[in-house]
Amino acid sequence: MLSLGEPTEMIRLGAEAAIYTLNWNGMELVAKKRIPKPYRHPLLDKEIRMQRTASEARIISEAKKHGVACPAIILVDLDDATIYMQRIRGTEARNVIGNLNRETLSMLAKRVGALTGMLHGGGIAHGDLTLSNVIVDERMNPYLVDFGLATFTKDIEEFAVDVHLLDRSLQSTHYSLREEFMRSFMEGYGTILGGILHKILEKVKEIESRGRYVERRRRWG
Repeated sequence: MLSLGEPTEMIRLGAEAAIYTLNWNGMELVAKKRIPKPYRHPLLDKEIRMQRTASEARIISEAKKHGVACPAIILVDLDDATIYMQRIRGTEARNVIGNLNRETLSMLAKRVGALTGMLHGGGIAHGDLTLSNVIVDERMNPYLVDFGLATFTKDIEEFAVDVHLLDRSLQSTHYSLREEFMRSFMEGYGTILGGILHKILEKVKEIESRGRYVERRRRWG
């Protein structure tokens, strides 16, 4: 079991993982450590956490190869189910976009769209593409983070789910900006994956219609 240092700040403590910062050789890192589950057999639990850690590390590395702005991996400790990564200095997009003028908002949305296009073009679905998982630096450059639910896939529906999740996150936090953001997002996305843009949009509409159907069934029994 390796350790690059003691935690300096807890960023997020979730059901699946603890994410914290630490200093190592003068470099500020982020560590993501998958938390043991007491309801699983210890050996099975360790195997699952190791597999998921290895999978996430592979996906991040592959995303980097396709030009996606995301944290660089410094070290992977499978025995401790921990990934040590570069810390991206910035703020979650959900805390930024409400303060931007229209031009800057459009620019940021196009950049997020282009990053997502690069990710999908590389055969990767993020799995949790929300404004909380987009970090924006002081120059309005976005970075995708938290690939814990990401998968290797060529399935158009998986890519459409990413787009749908982003749209839903805007609906819940910045409804008034949703239409403008998503329009620019799809413009940026189309510059990378214009050949399948219409298929993605069709699938997004299908996912939305399924969601409305389920909601009506819940409401009316």
